[in-house]
Amino acid sequence: MAAPATTGQLREKLSDMEIGDYIVWKYDNTISGYIFGGSTTGYTEISLTGNPLASMPLKYFWYAIKVDKGLLIADRVISNTVAWDWLNSNKFVEGSPRIISATSGVVRCPSGGVIYADANGKKSNTDLGFGAFPSINEWDKYLINFPVNKILSGKILDDVFHHLSNYSWCRETPNYGTWRDKAGNSTTTASNNQRIGRGSNTRAQWSDINYSASGGSYATWGFRPVFEYKEV
Repeated sequence: MAAPATTGQLREKLSDMEIGDYIVWKYDNTISGYIFGGSTTGYTEISLTGNPLASMPLKYFWYAIKVDKGLLIADRVISNTVAWDWLNSNKFVEGSPRIISATSGVVRCPSGGVIYADANGKKSNTDLGFGAFPSINEWDKYLINFPVNKILSGKILDDVFHHLSNYSWCRETPNYGTWRDKAGNSTTTASNNQRIGRGSNTRAQWSDINYSASGGSYATWGFRPVFEYKEV
């Protein structure tokens, strides 16, 4: 099993988790339900780049990492070739209320910003290498800035979140206008029928913020679930 390369522990209960710990997150299509912890016998592990939405197994699993109080983020995209519009129509963009292993919360997409940020955390149409605006977005706060001391020696961030080979759909619509790469070259113009994705460093001069048509389904774009719950 490709467990995330954190210094944290594999836990069986959410109540035992500390930041950096991880837990098995399962989905059983026969009961249309999510489950935390327990045996993975009979469940198929999702590929580190996700499985095509149209061919998801009946029972499958991945891992969720605790990144803050009451917040877990999946260690990978779980379903690719899934359109943002499909996620939205199924309430996974803003949050689908769920009770998972006796814990109430919502399953949703992460926030990822609306455009590039400059050195002062303000909007920039050019990729300056400072992540996204607003800087409080979950992708930059919890994934890109995941504590280095919580990554196993000899491993890198991609061994924790498996984010370099694909984009994760985020909640936001991009800031309208022409976006430019680090060299200042003009790119396509973001519009209101597109949505933000984060991840993938395959383009040498680009940071990991991008946008694409909300109705598009692509093998390199997918759903990375977040579980947000009230932790007492």
